[in-house]
Amino acid sequence: MKRSVAMVALGTLLLSGCIQQTDVMESTEEQAAKANPQTQALEAATQAGLISEDATVGLSEQETLQQVSDAVDKTQYAVEATEETLSVGTDAASACEYYVFVVSDATGRTVGKVAVDRETGEKYNYLGDGVLDDYATFPLYDAEAEQHEGWPGSYVSPAGVMLTITQEEETGIVYRFSDGTEGTAAVNGETAKSGDEQMNFLLADGIVTVAGGGLTGNYIAQ
Repeated sequence: MKRSVAMVALGTLLLSGCIQQTDVMESTEEQAAKANPQTQALEAATQAGLISEDATVGLSEQETLQQVSDAVDKTQYAVEATEETLSVGTDAASACEYYVFVVSDATGRTVGKVAVDRETGEKYNYLGDGVLDDYATFPLYDAEAEQHEGWPGSYVSPAGVMLTITQEEETGIVYRFSDGTEGTAAVNGETAKSGDEQMNFLLADGIVTVAGGGLTGNYIAQ
């Protein structure tokens, strides 16, 4: 997410959040002006030549549908994709694209809608008319189920590549990819750099963004 450009970007990723809504009435322009950490990391990786401009790193509708379904009680609620096309941004270059899903109870009554960023997998409470709110305001939000603390865990990319991270000390992690790539990385808060300096890592909202080493992309916590 070669080296200097990506690392500078990762070092500043947390200063802004494509739309971290704190005000439901925030305008589309104001929302688009705020950059999502994963989106920034991927853009920086592209500019640094780590991935091609036309590389497909986004999530499929089925993958995001499963993500939303896993966040609710499937014995009581149903999640279905809608035909809504949601794009938030001032122009095509800066716009963030979202899948929109409707969640209904056993009687068929709509409980609410969830919008999911096609690149990062980040969920939002969709209020309609292009307005996104923090997912924590969604009626079925379960803080315990959504919680993912720290680096350790298993993650998977849209292409099915698995990433396993363990941490034995606060300043370092051990990473292993399912293709056999493994190593250690020095941790600095929510960023990390591999020992061979070939990879940068960013942890945000249960998603690890990897830049470099031929494994650039987003890996979502399982």
